[in-house]
Amino acid sequence: MPERVLHEDVPDHLEPFLRQWIYKALLRGGGQLLSLQLEIPKAQEAASSIELAARALASAQTCDLLRIVNSILMKGGPWPKSTAKSAVAQMREDLVIVLKSASSVWQVGPDRAGLVRRIDETAADAAEKAAQAADDSPRAGSAGKQLRPAWQAIYGLEPEPEQAYRDAVKAVESAAHAIVEPNNARATLGSMRGELRAHPDRWMLAIPGGDGSGDIAPLLAMIGLLWDGQEWRHGGQTPTRDATTEEAEMAVHLAATLVNWFVSGAVRRRP
Repeated sequence: MPERVLHEDVPDHLEPFLRQWIYKALLRGGGQLLSLQLEIPKAQEAASSIELAARALASAQTCDLLRIVNSILMKGGPWPKSTAKSAVAQMREDLVIVLKSASSVWQVGPDRAGLVRRIDETAADAAEKAAQAADDSPRAGSAGKQLRPAWQAIYGLEPEPEQAYRDAVKAVESAAHAIVEPNNARATLGSMRGELRAHPDRWMLAIPGGDGSGDIAPLLAMIGLLWDGQEWRHGGQTPTRDATTEEAEMAVHLAATLVNWFVSGAVRRRP
């Protein structure tokens, strides 16, 4: 059986399902403000009523439907008629199923805070597992909460490469802090790299390497790649360029690996 083609926009077979979902998602409000923020004229005309706003957004132009769905999720929705948490959860799960069944390239993000591009499942699962492991480790600080927004920012409906890169760096800083510079409240990934460089014999990797020492050279190379890649980090006499999508995407995946290494104990202090 040939592999199904993923759809970038809204194909005919998906459109009615999205319109129905949008309408049901706004029956308890949210549509009026959403119509103003998204600058959808037809919906603004119906701003006098929750019901009319929901109907207007559900009947918006096809090219706006994914933006509307994404905005509902990003603002904490949906807001169905029932206030029960189970009703909200069910609507989100319905959206997951509909998008997958319709072969959309878009899916609900792991934190349910927006739509993200459907990419290789192995890579996506690895990033989410790293974030979850960080959530479960008190010593990892906010690493999980920073890694997920980084993923959302690079694979979201409206990518933000620089934000994705910044969040990726923050996630690694949070995960590494307790292991590398626990007594430095103002530690950054740059200062941690300096500490690792200055005293490489204090840490080791789980893989011992050819000489059996657990040399941290590979770790330093990865941290250096991530840290030095932020050419826009500081101002100066010459203009700085913005991060590219490709750079930010690589940074997020690199951060997921590093967060996993620090949280799992693959990087540790020598006894």
